[in-house]
Amino acid sequence: MITAAQEDHIERHAYLPEHVPEYVTAISRTEAFLFGDFLAYAKRGHLILVGYPLEGPFEEKRMERALEEAVKHLSPESVSLMAPSIPASLGNEDHPPSDHYYRLDLSTVNISQKLRNMVKRAGRELSVGGNTQFDEDHKEMVEAFLKTHSVDEATRFILRRIDQYLSSSRTASIFDARTGGGKLVAFTIAEFKPRDYAMYMFNFSSDARYVPGASDMLLARVIEQAKMAGKKYINLGLGINPGISFFKEKWGGVAFLPHAFCLYHPSRKGLLEMILQWL
Repeated sequence: MITAAQEDHIERHAYLPEHVPEYVTAISRTEAFLFGDFLAYAKRGHLILVGYPLEGPFEEKRMERALEEAVKHLSPESVSLMAPSIPASLGNEDHPPSDHYYRLDLSTVNISQKLRNMVKRAGRELSVGGNTQFDEDHKEMVEAFLKTHSVDEATRFILRRIDQYLSSSRTASIFDARTGGGKLVAFTIAEFKPRDYAMYMFNFSSDARYVPGASDMLLARVIEQAKMAGKKYINLGLGINPGISFFKEKWGGVAFLPHAFCLYHPSRKGLLEMILQWL
């Protein structure tokens, strides 16, 4: 489990959504642990290791030592590893980075006139407000998204547990874009717990009540609040697909960390081989 001192350390150095324990533990129903400078989450025989160190540059050997310690301590039957790269010692399969995290530097952000016009245009039809409750309007929009988009089971599971995450977090905010009549057109969820980063967690918009620029209007508000909170950056999340990557890039988001993933089942033989490699 995470101690109060470790929680403070995580908050000071977090730069990924997965560095926010309230998010991961609520979504995956896990308990958080810290092994060296690497966060891990565990439940009923499964371990999730976030292979991005809270401090210092990424080094595979350093991550492997934390992974070995976590496996020895928690004895998982299966391990999910997300990291900038996957060590060859974990198997013969190649696991190249499949995506990148995008980051927006708030000290240099420069909103183009085209984007300003888009936000202004959306503002003629919509207003943005904060919301402390993940209500039926939000749930219906998520379900509509799941019905009209092809997503894997892991993503589907995450999206259907957003309400549990929000219930466990005091630092996440919901930004709603609504019509004058109060109809929800789009919403964004952002996390503000890390000292230097805001996290752009989720964004949904209505196909039935589509208003151009609604999501841009919401991101503009997130940027405004992040600046007011003294944040240096916004982690805009993974690229996911070309359309989402384009949205992040047009706001000045830059790919700053590769993302690779693997799932494997540790064995005593495999652990011994890993340990011998480090001797």
